[in-house]
Amino acid sequence: MNVAVIIPVFNKERYVERAIRSALSQTLSPSNILVVDDASTDGSGEKIASLSHPTISILRRATPGPGGYAARNLAIEEATTEWIAFLDADDAWAPEHLQSIADALSRNGDDPAVGCVFTGYQEVYQDGHATPDPYTRQIRRARDRRLAFVEFLDLWIRVRACPVLTSAAAFRRRVLLEAGLFPAGRCSRGGDKDLWLRVARKTDLLACPSVTAMYYRDSTNKVTRNNTTNLRHCLCDTIDRLIAEETSSERRRLLMRLFNSEVFQYARAASRTERVDPQVWKGFHVAQDPFRYLVLQALSRLPHSLTRCLGRSRSRTKR
Repeated sequence: MNVAVIIPVFNKERYVERAIRSALSQTLSPSNILVVDDASTDGSGEKIASLSHPTISILRRATPGPGGYAARNLAIEEATTEWIAFLDADDAWAPEHLQSIADALSRNGDDPAVGCVFTGYQEVYQDGHATPDPYTRQIRRARDRRLAFVEFLDLWIRVRACPVLTSAAAFRRRVLLEAGLFPAGRCSRGGDKDLWLRVARKTDLLACPSVTAMYYRDSTNKVTRNNTTNLRHCLCDTIDRLIAEETSSERRRLLMRLFNSEVFQYARAASRTERVDPQVWKGFHVAQDPFRYLVLQALSRLPHSLTRCLGRSRSRTKR
């Protein structure tokens, strides 16, 4: 498997060595490791430079971009390999990660119609305990599972989370280019999901049974911590466009359900700290889920103190 690893870095001095060393320690060696210093100011650049290795290439950008999207796009354009595996600078891989992806692809005949292979991952918390990803936890990973667009949408809705984590996936480079790359300048968070949705429209995805990536929750500077959810997500516009282009009624229905699920989760996250802006869920497909529509109306119209108390009341009832 001819694969390059892409690691965008913005102010991750404490973590980047762990990520790079996990890429260097793969039982299936990558052809190249492209590390993009996204105008770090904390010493990350010096840390990267100190990890000299023949397979490491360092790219530098003068201005940081939200989410590392522009940094990843730069590296994708620089890469020459057939496959690209992404690794965030604060995450890590087990030594067999790339081999597991290659083995899954081989078991499925290296079919060119498969443009993405992804593994499971562990969410690792500051106290050291770890939990499996939503797909692994809810669906299990007993075997390879090939996902066409409909199956991918259905799975995303069922687990209420995108099945693909950036640090646990590899993609054919041509598919990323055809899908339009990461939404640099359009998304401040969640741009990876936006791209994976566009990729899934063009190619099959392969979920392999291995759990070989570590998603560390203790990292500073995480995009998910530093950006509010109380605004319209860039994914909404992408789903709207796909719905407008879609001729299949089943796909349109699933895209509508995905839209509703994503905006509902963003609204609930925003409601923990403030009243929800109606722009968060603008375009909600009421006929698909009238009950959630009423909840969203309440989160946007009622005083935040009341909705927050209601949320706490629900949590106590469940316990």
